[in-house]
Amino acid sequence: MNILKNKNIFSNFEGTSSQIACIKKFFGERIIDTFIHFPINIKAKNLKKIIENDDIDKFVTIDLIIVKHQKPFNKKSPYKVSTKTSLGQKINILYFGGYKNFYTKKLLLNEKYRITGKIQFFGNNFQFIHPKEILNSKDLIKFENIEPEYNLSRTKINNKFFRKFILKNIEILNSYKFPNEWINDKYLEKNKWLNFKKALLKIHNPLKLLNKNESESIRKRLAYDEILSNFLIFNSFRQNIKENKIKIKNFSLSENIKKKIPFKLTPDQNKTLEEINNDLTSKKKMYRLIQGDVGSGKTIISLLAISDMINSGYQCVLMAPTELLAKQHYEYFFEYFNSFNINIALLTSKIKNKSQIIKGINNSTIKLLIGTHAVYNKELNFNNLGLVIIDEQHKFGVNQRTNLLEKSSNCHTLIMSATPIPRSLSFALYGEIDVSTIKSKPQGRNKVTTSIISNNQLKNLIQGIDRKIMNNEQVFWVLPHIGDSENEDKKGTVITRYNFLKKIFDNKVGIIHGKMSNEEIDKNMDEFKKKKKMILISTTVIEVGINIPSATLIVIEEANRFGLAQLHQLRGRIARSSLPSNCVLLHDHNLSENAVKRLLILKNSNDGFKIAEKDLELRGAGDFFGTNQSGMPRWRFFRHYEDLKMLEEIKKNCNQLLLDKRKNKDIIDFLVKVFYGKKKIINYSSV
Repeated sequence: MNILKNKNIFSNFEGTSSQIACIKKFFGERIIDTFIHFPINIKAKNLKKIIENDDIDKFVTIDLIIVKHQKPFNKKSPYKVSTKTSLGQKINILYFGGYKNFYTKKLLLNEKYRITGKIQFFGNNFQFIHPKEILNSKDLIKFENIEPEYNLSRTKINNKFFRKFILKNIEILNSYKFPNEWINDKYLEKNKWLNFKKALLKIHNPLKLLNKNESESIRKRLAYDEILSNFLIFNSFRQNIKENKIKIKNFSLSENIKKKIPFKLTPDQNKTLEEINNDLTSKKKMYRLIQGDVGSGKTIISLLAISDMINSGYQCVLMAPTELLAKQHYEYFFEYFNSFNINIALLTSKIKNKSQIIKGINNSTIKLLIGTHAVYNKELNFNNLGLVIIDEQHKFGVNQRTNLLEKSSNCHTLIMSATPIPRSLSFALYGEIDVSTIKSKPQGRNKVTTSIISNNQLKNLIQGIDRKIMNNEQVFWVLPHIGDSENEDKKGTVITRYNFLKKIFDNKVGIIHGKMSNEEIDKNMDEFKKKKKMILISTTVIEVGINIPSATLIVIEEANRFGLAQLHQLRGRIARSSLPSNCVLLHDHNLSENAVKRLLILKNSNDGFKIAEKDLELRGAGDFFGTNQSGMPRWRFFRHYEDLKMLEEIKKNCNQLLLDKRKNKDIIDFLVKVFYGKKKIINYSSV
């Protein structure tokens, strides 16, 4: 952890220890990455000269002289170190377990140490049990009476080591020359905010305890900067002052396809298509979000837009978050485009003929590329990319999306989301973006009847499944965890539930989950589509895009572990025909009052937009999209409902900075670099 004079906050830190490796893994490799990790608490170590009764069960710090080491009487007895203060007060230090040699070397007789830990009282004596911190007299200069605590759970990083790391680099933060203030002076004064540098220094190197208002003021200041950086990335798409030359010349191909589709577009679909077509014939490039409830028909709209773009001489790309969804899109698009001799390709990380696909993209013989994050492969060079479509974009990180968009500085962008996103949250996610909404669903679709049952009604549920199968109807059964066939726990997992149902329904049960190979997933999914399997046990891998019209029942086990928006998404896997459909939310007996309240919201509503608003209110933006959506922004500082009022001011601030990019280049680059690593701002240079 040696600090070089020429280092700055964006420099990669050094070191090869296991804890350094963990810091790099969980926070990033740059010095700034650790400083934008907000402490969960700032505590006082409470340095005292004497221990009093009021100190019992509290953390205190006191200087102690080692008097005696006493070995334990038996294996259950503690190793005891007798000490005294400078005023003669006796205090014991107790250790349980082995390591006797360690204690004798760590705490030398007649030496003075500064001990921090929780004070307890037993046998008429004050005592520490396994004190939290021990400093010898030579290291007292390192003592911090006011010290931040960090949430390092599941990181394998020692809090003491992390704090030492922060302190080693604090001078780099202190000496770094930050850009001029970017927030309006009146707004800063109104909120009594510190500047960015002082805010970071105050939380990581506090000189006194911060009260709740002080800590919240710093968090809000940093939340403002975090969302502003997000706005700067996405709003830069809209600030290109050059006239957009990518335009649709005619709409004949989409009109021909409309005649072939076996249904009539809904009014909302027609309106959305009209809005897209207006964008694609205007002078500005499109940056639009299509959001619609599950089963509302977003994919056909994207297909029609793509068809006219290809017919006008451009290439298109569609990026999906999972290989399963990408493959389904490919099959859907192939069905329509094949008869018009439009060459399309599927690209995922495991596709074998990658070189052939790359060649087809580079020489423009492939007109539409559908795939996962593999579509932003550096070897892919689109000759004439006109339209980028990102499906279920919240499952991609900002860097993944911008990597794809950098394929063309002028292409149109269409984002699709089957999770209705409240306007306020979409604003925080994208900044300025045009939004098209599809609420109405195709004719002939039935509503889903949702019920909430506990595990003790499993027998009745099995009987209901049997009746469904007898009627040639299919069943999804979803669980949050894959599990392990060798170590089956009591709670339901995909593995345990599959084994359980297989004993009842024999070879009618199929299974898919993330640990299976692509070949296994494809085989099992294909068997389900062809009704060789009537029950499919899975994780949330089937959450979006899977279309099985004969599936009329979905069982969601441990339903309380999912967000409402995600449960609604899963429920959308059924009711894709005129057959009556049922969703069963299965839970154990220990539901909290809040969990019951949440599940009742889903039971009583089929309106994805209302459910999304409620879910956001109850769970917050971080958990809005489900249990493990890694691509969803895990904001470090921004809290949706608490910080909504700032969004309008951030919007103004963003527009002011982008009005003169050259003048504000240092500020824009700095903000984006702090929160998004080395990622460039899209189109930043293309003015």
